[in-house]
Amino acid sequence: MSSAVVVAGSPTWATKRFTGNPDGADVIDFARTFMHVTKGLRAGEPLVFTDWQQDLLHSLYERRVDGRRRHRRGLLGLPRKDGKSLIGSAIALHGLVEGGLGAEVYAAAGDRQQARIVFGEARLQVMRSSALSAICKVYRDVIEIPATGSIFRVLSSDAKLQQGLSPSTVVLDELHVQPNADLYDALTLGSGARVDPLTVAITTAGYDLESLCGKMYQYGKSVAAGDVVDDAFWFHWWEAAADCALNDRDEWYRANPNLALGLIDIEDMETAAKQTSESAFRRYRLNQWTRSLESWLPVGAFEACRSAREVSFDLPIYVGIDMALKHDSIAVVVAQPQDGVLVVRAKIWHPQDAPLDVAAVEAHLRWLHRTYEVREFAYDPAYFQRSAEILADDGLPMVEFPQNAGRMIPACGNAFELIVNQRVAHDGSPMFVDQVLSAAQRMTDNGWRLSKGRSKRKIDAAIALVMALDRATLVLKSGDTPSIIDVWKD
Repeated sequence: MSSAVVVAGSPTWATKRFTGNPDGADVIDFARTFMHVTKGLRAGEPLVFTDWQQDLLHSLYERRVDGRRRHRRGLLGLPRKDGKSLIGSAIALHGLVEGGLGAEVYAAAGDRQQARIVFGEARLQVMRSSALSAICKVYRDVIEIPATGSIFRVLSSDAKLQQGLSPSTVVLDELHVQPNADLYDALTLGSGARVDPLTVAITTAGYDLESLCGKMYQYGKSVAAGDVVDDAFWFHWWEAAADCALNDRDEWYRANPNLALGLIDIEDMETAAKQTSESAFRRYRLNQWTRSLESWLPVGAFEACRSAREVSFDLPIYVGIDMALKHDSIAVVVAQPQDGVLVVRAKIWHPQDAPLDVAAVEAHLRWLHRTYEVREFAYDPAYFQRSAEILADDGLPMVEFPQNAGRMIPACGNAFELIVNQRVAHDGSPMFVDQVLSAAQRMTDNGWRLSKGRSKRKIDAAIALVMALDRATLVLKSGDTPSIIDVWKD
């Protein structure tokens, strides 16, 4: 367990706070006066924000020396059960009531049901407050203030319907599930006519750093670190250390500011750590980004296989080939048995929008054939048949490896066991590691195999690795040479 000193409530990442005059006190007073806690251990009490929440709001609503609001866009990242929706509803209701004439406030999300979470919290607050209900008209998806012409509305994820809006305040819930930037762009670009617009996305961590949320998360870290200067962007993010153990309670407290205050039940955290999947616990309770929705490997397993071992010119190798489809990458992975370990290396091409350079792949395979004793080149005939026939005619030992369930399910299981038992040795190549860790499990009637899941990240090197490891272990097990399987199973 970590021995780090935990400061309750301190975000892991936060953009710089200046000494300007904040409006955060107005939001804090508004919540205390008109709102109540609706869930959890404090349900029914006036909404008195905790110290860490007050610090957050003072930072978010900071003003520049010229009186203008410093931040126009923001990203707030918190694990589940840390009060994101309550904070979001306070921001939205304050923008509705105190936003002046014609304020337009929107609760938006990837789908209407998700968007209704923040709106529903705000709607409940209005209905329970005699002061707010006296000035507001409440409908299913809209709250209006007739006296000022202000509205608070739920938006669907269909960005085409949102053109022409002029938002003053937007709370975008669970940004990590947004399929693209269309809705976010429509709302932020539509606020250009407002003097001090504010768009705040609140979310837990996702699994695709190439998504809108992932890019904003990385951008926020760059701003917080001072690598990028953007005073208009606000970022507060709580997360546990990337390499922490699941049962590291210091990291539980670090990621969950309400846990140290007793507002999250520690027994609930203990149960979640035992009964949910590792990927889900890390995303939802530790607010850590994962490589995929449900990673195929335990956290740290492939990294633990990093080794200084080199591929030897004196021992045979087995090669897995995963050919690109359109904009995928191309991967060739070498696996070489050495003293009970399989040493692996990858060569990866990124065609992107350029034509596939099949000739370069063929040239690399010929070089391997000339340089090493290659026992097999395993390939999927669906995508590499023509090249395989040419290479076979040149004397290369080409072996068909159809990527169907019957072949891939046992091959994926084999690769999993080899990796978690540290019987694989790689050199830590960033591109290779990224593709292996980006793969997810896809369940079938007969077992699981590798898939991209909903991520857009490349996994071709992971597929080629599975093929190469499968051929090396199966051929060795047949008695061709002393078997790594025998060593591994001992």
